[in-house]
Amino acid sequence: MSSTTLRPVLLGTDLGIYAMARSFHEAFGVTSVVVSELPRGPINDSAIVENVFTGAGSSDEDLLTALKNVAAQQPEATHLLLVNSDHQLAFVLAHREQLEQHYVVPYADAAIVARLADKTAMYQVLADLAIPAPVTVPVDPGAREQSWREAAAGLTFPIVMKPFAGAEFEELDFAGHRKVYRLENDEELITELHRIAATGYTGTMLLQQLVLGDDTYNRVVNVYRDRRGQLTMAASGQVLLAMHQPTFIGNSAIIMVDYDEQLIEPVRAVLEAVDYRGFASVDFKVDSRTGVAYLLDINPRPGRSHYYAGVGGASAARSVVADFVTDTALPTQRATRPGVYAYIPTFVLGRYVRDRALLHRVRAVLRRRRAVHPLAYAADRNLKRWWYRVLAQVNQLRGLWRYYRRPTDSGF
Repeated sequence: MSSTTLRPVLLGTDLGIYAMARSFHEAFGVTSVVVSELPRGPINDSAIVENVFTGAGSSDEDLLTALKNVAAQQPEATHLLLVNSDHQLAFVLAHREQLEQHYVVPYADAAIVARLADKTAMYQVLADLAIPAPVTVPVDPGAREQSWREAAAGLTFPIVMKPFAGAEFEELDFAGHRKVYRLENDEELITELHRIAATGYTGTMLLQQLVLGDDTYNRVVNVYRDRRGQLTMAASGQVLLAMHQPTFIGNSAIIMVDYDEQLIEPVRAVLEAVDYRGFASVDFKVDSRTGVAYLLDINPRPGRSHYYAGVGGASAARSVVADFVTDTALPTQRATRPGVYAYIPTFVLGRYVRDRALLHRVRAVLRRRRAVHPLAYAADRNLKRWWYRVLAQVNQLRGLWRYYRRPTDSGF
């Protein structure tokens, strides 16, 4: 494909957005346009990214104007619009009709995306398919305390609490805000729900039975299902260490590529059941007591740490381009190449991987120099980027020391 015919346009500034730009550059040699409010480390000073900033506090109309201007710069190009967060996906779906005048918008219909993101609906699909999932009940932060206690009565503490849909909740800013909560008893549940209610949040929270196991019991699956209904990308990995800062809980810091059809097949079945097309990122947790893998979340986007699939030899960019730009059938790209995705230095694994046999396997991969930092791209070398990466790793190590000095049996 000629570099003049494809122009990826990405919304956001995080690690996953840069990793997507890297995937496009690796596959097609193209520079991606990244549209965001303000500069941020992962996308700054990059040779593979053209930044367009809309300014702090910009509105949807500001963003629409910026996107129209970007498309007008190269009207002959095929502009492919991609996002990697719930609220940005909501923006694209809300303004799809306008955006499709200028962009290829590679997302399923809003109703299908909503069903996939609706955790309550998805747990029913999982039940219908006999895919293990933890017991989950909804709770309304605006309701009475007694109803909160009643909702939790069927669960055994400690439990997990998380938002029913993440787009609105992730935009909140309040003391104690977390992506996922671990709650030890009724009183902690009531305290946190009062905090959430005080923000005016009108969404639903989900209470979920905690699945025991440290970070190494987490599994991730990333797939792309095309418009033909075929998986053109399939990857899975074993999390070795997660991020533990309150607003990053659930994100992976170090992942070992570990292709496992027993995890990918349930995901395929779910996507077929709801007729979903596009990227999906899925979280599993293996119960350390029983060995059962419970499906926790399935999200209609690549995910922050999706580049571990690239480490394993599968290209996210090739899947979406084959589906929406060249309209070609692409054989399944299976991420089977041994490797470790590492956002923070791997020397910490000696502290956090308690299974010595697993640690031995990981170190064997690392000895073959198969550790890949998503921001460390040979074609995008820059002293400022190197320095940012070093400082970011130091901050991650500080975060570990503050929030997770030693591995725990629950990962919290």
